[in-house]
Amino acid sequence: MSKIKKLSNSFSTGNGGGHFEAHVQASFVALMLTGGHAPCLPCWPIAEIKLQGKIDGFDTDDLVVVVENVNSKERRKLLGQVKHSINITHRSALFGEVMQAAWNDFNNPKVFTRDKDIIALITGPLSATDAHNVQWLLNQARYTKNVDEFFRNVQQANFSPPKSTEKLEVIQHHLKAANGGNDVSRDELYGFLNHFHLLGYDLGNELGVVLSLLHSHISQFQQRYPKWVWSRVVDIVQTWNQYAGTITPDKIPDDLLDAFKQKAVAEMPEEFKAAQEKPKTDWTHHSDATYLASAVLTGSWQDKSQCDREAVTQLLGISYDEWLKKAREILHCPDSPLSLKNGIWKVVNRAELWKLLGSRILDQNLDTFKSLAVSLLKEPDPAFELPAEERYAASIHGKVLNCSRVLRKGIAEGLAIVGTQPEACGNCSQGKAKATCVLVIRELLTDADWILWGSLNGLLPTLAEAAPGEFLEAVEKAMRLTPCPFDELFFQEGDGITGGNYLAGLLWALEGLAWDEQYLVRVCVALGELASHDPGGQWANRPSNSLATILLPWLPQTLASIEKRKVAVRTILNEWPDIAWKLIIQLLPGQHQISTGSHKPSWRKTIPDDWEKGVTHQEYWQQTSFYAELAVAAAGQDTARLSALIDQFDKLPEPSFDQLLQTLASQPIAELPEEQRLSIWDHLTKFTNKHRGFSDAKWALSDELITRIEQVSEQLAPTNSFNLYQHLFTDRDFDLYEENGDWEEQRKKLETRRETAISEIFQQDGAKGVIRFAESVSSPGQVGRALGVIADSVIERTLLPHFLDSADNRRKALVSGFIWRRYHLKGWGWCDDINKSDWTPEQVGEFLACLPFSKETWDRASEWLQSHEPEYWTRTDANAYQADDDLTIAIEKLIEHGRAHAAINCLDRMRHDKQPIDSNQCVRALLAALSSNEPSYTMDGYRIVELIKFLQAEPSVNQDDLFRVEWAYVPLLNRHRGAAPQLLESRLASDAEFFCEVIRLIYRSEKEDQPLKNPTEESKAIAENAWRLLHEWKTPPGTQKDGAFIEERFTEWLQRVKEVCTESGHLDVALINIGEVLIHTPPDSDGLWIRRAVAAALNDRDADDMRNGFRTGTYNSRGVHWVDPAGKPERELADQFRRKAEEVENAGFQRFAVTLRGLADGYDREAERIIAEHRQEDEP
Repeated sequence: MSKIKKLSNSFSTGNGGGHFEAHVQASFVALMLTGGHAPCLPCWPIAEIKLQGKIDGFDTDDLVVVVENVNSKERRKLLGQVKHSINITHRSALFGEVMQAAWNDFNNPKVFTRDKDIIALITGPLSATDAHNVQWLLNQARYTKNVDEFFRNVQQANFSPPKSTEKLEVIQHHLKAANGGNDVSRDELYGFLNHFHLLGYDLGNELGVVLSLLHSHISQFQQRYPKWVWSRVVDIVQTWNQYAGTITPDKIPDDLLDAFKQKAVAEMPEEFKAAQEKPKTDWTHHSDATYLASAVLTGSWQDKSQCDREAVTQLLGISYDEWLKKAREILHCPDSPLSLKNGIWKVVNRAELWKLLGSRILDQNLDTFKSLAVSLLKEPDPAFELPAEERYAASIHGKVLNCSRVLRKGIAEGLAIVGTQPEACGNCSQGKAKATCVLVIRELLTDADWILWGSLNGLLPTLAEAAPGEFLEAVEKAMRLTPCPFDELFFQEGDGITGGNYLAGLLWALEGLAWDEQYLVRVCVALGELASHDPGGQWANRPSNSLATILLPWLPQTLASIEKRKVAVRTILNEWPDIAWKLIIQLLPGQHQISTGSHKPSWRKTIPDDWEKGVTHQEYWQQTSFYAELAVAAAGQDTARLSALIDQFDKLPEPSFDQLLQTLASQPIAELPEEQRLSIWDHLTKFTNKHRGFSDAKWALSDELITRIEQVSEQLAPTNSFNLYQHLFTDRDFDLYEENGDWEEQRKKLETRRETAISEIFQQDGAKGVIRFAESVSSPGQVGRALGVIADSVIERTLLPHFLDSADNRRKALVSGFIWRRYHLKGWGWCDDINKSDWTPEQVGEFLACLPFSKETWDRASEWLQSHEPEYWTRTDANAYQADDDLTIAIEKLIEHGRAHAAINCLDRMRHDKQPIDSNQCVRALLAALSSNEPSYTMDGYRIVELIKFLQAEPSVNQDDLFRVEWAYVPLLNRHRGAAPQLLESRLASDAEFFCEVIRLIYRSEKEDQPLKNPTEESKAIAENAWRLLHEWKTPPGTQKDGAFIEERFTEWLQRVKEVCTESGHLDVALINIGEVLIHTPPDSDGLWIRRAVAAALNDRDADDMRNGFRTGTYNSRGVHWVDPAGKPERELADQFRRKAEEVENAGFQRFAVTLRGLADGYDREAERIIAEHRQEDEP
């Protein structure tokens, strides 16, 4: 039965979630009335809310929220499906229904515009597994740069959540069903996930967070009765919902509109606002004005740094102690230009102060400043002595600069101040100020190696402002050096995880200078040359991106005229044509719809205060028309460039459109060899298919224009069948659909076209021609499927059995597709009738592996192969979802033939389908997997963990077997995967001898005086397992299997550990680890927050190590967390532990109370540190 929903509303279906649905719909109405914004859409006002949109053609129909841009009147939609409760699993029919509706709308341009509209599943509480893993997948789809990066991240076990792969398979499973049983391509899946959102709403009860926020919105208008107003909104929604109505602001009842009228606000007159002015200090005539002027050049310094103090002394010409006395006096003035926070001195409002005091600076001061700046900034960063993956911890390794980074930053800013305000140095020689900056930049950067450029990375934007011309010359010369320092900096970038971006500062420096028209062309050429050195990488900061950002037609990041921007692009085209080509494509309409802008100058007043970003409509089209014409001209007869432009056909202004079409229809293109013009024809065909297939979409070209393109395409169409039909055999079926409408019908038409193509090639060139064709296409398997329809014995004799053991993967894919299609058309009779008498066992095994993984195949493997049965079981992909029969037999065979991971996948299918599982077989599969030679990618940590959870919940499982399984998979059984080695933890908590054994596996005895032996790989693995077990342990000693805590057992356990570990020399480390796990102790029955027996043990006179462990465990238990700039969480923790300390002290455990108060004090210090750091970051 089709999953497509019938026309209905929540009342007529008797939906139990109707209450929840009405509240969700009402929440959007409340946002409309209060001026709020819809989630996941632009922050535009909500224009209308459609309820039960099925009647208007929406399949995702519970609500359709439309927002509208006030200025442009552009509209965007949120298509919402509301489900109070849902499971995101393979077997969830409800989730399948949601996916069917979402997929229908996603592919229906009449109701959904890609890259603008979104689809949202709005739910009540989800399981933690569904919420975490599915949200992670959706965020990855939105924040990765392309489909390849998305799948790479998902497949990296250490990067992705444990069940993300499973949840992606669930989504793919339901999308395949929604797509008529056809696999959705990777690109289509990626596109769909980019548009799909999962929104959690805790509405439907009186205590939810969302309801509280809605009440808060309403309270801005109705402070006394927000709950009554909310009830009225819900009531209206329920009424409109019955009639599948559309709610707009002008249709809201008057009584509700009155409740949301803005109240008149009285504002205090301006003359009453101004506070009485305090007298200001005249710093120009201050007794220490000369020293202050020199301090402006320094900017900031660290009081504890000896190097910083020496630098200040050198620049000011007096001892640091003498200056410190003066600085302290200045610090206490009402409007002091100095500040002191956490040992860091800063000169505030430096630019204004420089205007006042610059005349105090003489030539000799600038000479001293120049000498200091060069010597200080030329120091290479010792962090570069470390490997790239260790530089993040440079300070730990002692690889730090002599002077502080705040001083280096202050000196660079001092240069920028001098360079941008040279007129302030009225008592210096003419041109001295500018010359000083030029000479510093020259001496710093002339012949600088990659380490120095990298060391100055963060300072380059500021240094560029000091002397722009000299800086650009240094960059240009550096790119002419052999070796070029920037090549090594690109290499140092690494993989984006352990490496770093050491060229971001250079790019920002060039972006900052590009705002000035006099530097634009020079900057663009430099960026073009730098882009030619760029090998690409993980970081977004790239020279090509900087170029596109600067010249973006709708948001240019330069004040240069349009004519000057054209000059810049032409110049790049002359000097770096390949870079310019990529740039021009990026500047065409529709390529960049979002921009965060470029770096802006901080010290040079290049950008006027009244500058408004953006361009007029006329300016935009003037630029894009120029770039489009330039693109067509630059493409010439280059087939690769022309192909790229064809993909942009619908974005080109009319003159460029005609010019490109004329070029494609020209004689020189028509006379190109067929193989060369094949790419052009292929792109033309895909383009016209796309626009024919979505002819109702707003973006689709008119039938007239598409017809003109098709006429050119027909002129360039290949005559060679090999070339003519290649484009049909890819994995991107959607690109090949020719019409708008029923996707299943389109799929069948595509299959027919493929079969016709292969039949024609077979008629012309025989089986060998088909084989050559299969070797030339991207999907030989599709060729095999189409070939399987042709009933010809020649084909079978050609392919079978010779291609079955071919080393050519394309030939193997061809024969696999052929067998699969032949089987589905002819059934098992065809398979049985083939004469296999002269086949090798390997060929028979490969033939069977191309068939469904089912009992019929397994039986034939046993019958046909007999003693050579491994030839099948070692080859089959063992797709458990193809089998409708009991998988137990197959699992046994897979284990027997070294395919334990494949067996685990089959066991997990049985677990998922709630089929009975043989626990002994499950144990054997898990243990066999440890020594399996299968490729590492076949190991699925999620499935292994789920099977171990099954064993843990199965009462009949042999405890020794479970012990061995848990011990083998300790690394996987962690909280991140929602699992734990329960039996091992229970044994740690109940068996003191076992705990002591684990301690001995990890730690060396204090009694051993022999030198350490080099551990074997086996001993290291055992110790690592023991360490993981101990540090994931959350079950305090004394806890029984039923969860009860027995104090007597705890006391006995602790006493025995002390005896054994004292004897072995491990007592101290044992007590520390015990203290760490005791943070999980349950409260006492009398109300004390911790069991009294445990508190007594922690309070013991000789329990220092255990208390230290408790402190460490408490700190570590917090894990990774967001930092609140106000330090509120730390303050709350401090209060919490002070209360706990008071309780245990009153209960008689004063030593334990001291430890808890120490924890509280530590959290207070952490709060103070956080507040101080954020204040410092906010200061100019």
